Amino acid sequence: MKYIFSLLLLFLLHGCYYDNADELNPGTEPCDTTGVVSFSADILPIMLHNCGSQNDACHSSTGSQSNYGLDSYSSVISTINSSGTFIKTITHDPTISSSKWMPLNSNAKISECNIQKIHAWLNRGLPNN
Repeated sequence: MKYIFSLLLLFLLHGCYYDNADELNPGTEPCDTTGVVSFSADILPIMLHNCGSQNDACHSSTGSQSNYGLDSYSSVISTINSSGTFIKTITHDPTISSSKWMPLNSNAKISECNIQKIHAWLNRGLPNN
């Protein structure tokens, strides 16, 4: 009887083991910024999806209502250099007015992973890759 109880306990404990920490938080994606963070493959798609495109007037180089284009490398660099609050706007920093938080008119900021990618790209010298 002791043997059966021990075997049953072993099976129960084995069912509580996780091979991957991500299984503990389903729905979260791993965010790897240790490798190359590319402007064209990583940063530009974030900007186009969240901030504007050729077809809208929010942050496109042509017809931007804000004078801050975000749809090309040169316009992103220009915006970063001239705004002075680029990171603060996308991280919803409380030291700036919430009316400047991006995306505009949204309490939801871009994903933490996308913010980490932008930070990594900035910290690596804003390469045009």
